[in-house]
Amino acid sequence: MSFKPATILQLTLLGFILVAVPLTLGLINTQLQVDHLATQMQKAVLTSAQAVESGRLIATQALNMERSALQYLVLKDMNIRNRYEEQRKSFVREIRRLLDLPLDEALSTRLQKLQEHEARLHQRLQRDNEAPDSGKEQLDENEQLSMLAAPIPFDVTALITAESRRVNEQISAVRRLLLWQAAALIPLALLIAVVFSLLVSRPLRHLGGAIRQLGAGEFNAPIQVRGPQDIRELGEQLDWLRQQLAALNEQKMQFLHHVSHELKTPLTTIREGAGLLQDGITGELTAEQQEVVQILHDNSLQLQSQVERLLDFNLALSQEHPPEQKRVELSALVEAAVDNRQLALQSRHIKAHMQLVPVSVTGDARQLRSVIDNLLSNAIKFSPAGGEIHIRMQRKNQQL
Repeated sequence: MSFKPATILQLTLLGFILVAVPLTLGLINTQLQVDHLATQMQKAVLTSAQAVESGRLIATQALNMERSALQYLVLKDMNIRNRYEEQRKSFVREIRRLLDLPLDEALSTRLQKLQEHEARLHQRLQRDNEAPDSGKEQLDENEQLSMLAAPIPFDVTALITAESRRVNEQISAVRRLLLWQAAALIPLALLIAVVFSLLVSRPLRHLGGAIRQLGAGEFNAPIQVRGPQDIRELGEQLDWLRQQLAALNEQKMQFLHHVSHELKTPLTTIREGAGLLQDGITGELTAEQQEVVQILHDNSLQLQSQVERLLDFNLALSQEHPPEQKRVELSALVEAAVDNRQLALQSRHIKAHMQLVPVSVTGDARQLRSVIDNLLSNAIKFSPAGGEIHIRMQRKNQQL
């Protein structure tokens, strides 16, 4: 069963958690590595201090024991023998402490050999105590301690140097491990962040596209938004809004179509009746009546033109694709618009001055004609009687 976040908030929180998990694991591992390294360094420091102290005491006690043994063999004084025993206890204790440490093979061998020499020396002193031998007061080679113990401090120093080198190697290894860890975790966290950013931003982009679709008046294509539950619900609401707008747009189209046709029929009747009156079918008209009939005829033609424009607008809205565009000569459209408005110009004694240049554009001739005619109609309507209207065309780069 797959987990699907119900909201953008849950998806965002999940992304933060997944980004934080590898970084947290990396921090925990770093802490463990540093703690282990600190423990190793602390242990190495304590070991080094203990080894240095033990090595120094062993060398010192070995020399003192050797002197005490020689003095005892010559003087046969029990106080000297007792002093030797005290020195021997410290000597044996320090050797055991040093042997408990991780030593190299050479130092371990030297300590064992030193223990063997001391054991022989101790046995000789015991024999001499039981049966004094005044003829031999010198120590044999295998009973001498000082020469064998003298290199021990240097061996301990070498051991500490090796241990320090090993700790430095561990530090370098931990440093490399942490660098590799950072090199792996940071791109992984960034990758997870990018993935969840896309998961969050993609449905939002879909919503933006759906809103732009509605704003452009495209009501036919259904709106489907994928993502968390709240985004899907918002997409469903937008699709419901699309359906409502499509229904309203259809009703508007029907209303425009109905009104346009309902207006066109009585206008045709009015225009035909005015034509019959002008032709004198119902009898001769006076000059005043002729003028009224002409006004009726002209205004019916103007109103019919407005209705036809309304029909054209209705047709343009109902088309899914714009009409085919062709090359249109604008100066000819302007001249035709002025000719069609000559009656209105003459009735108000307005003169139209044109400064046109031959320019052709790609477009819909009927819609361009409607735009120009509307501009000219407004100019006539808002110009004072006996005034002038100036129509100028000017081309600048790709603009007219």
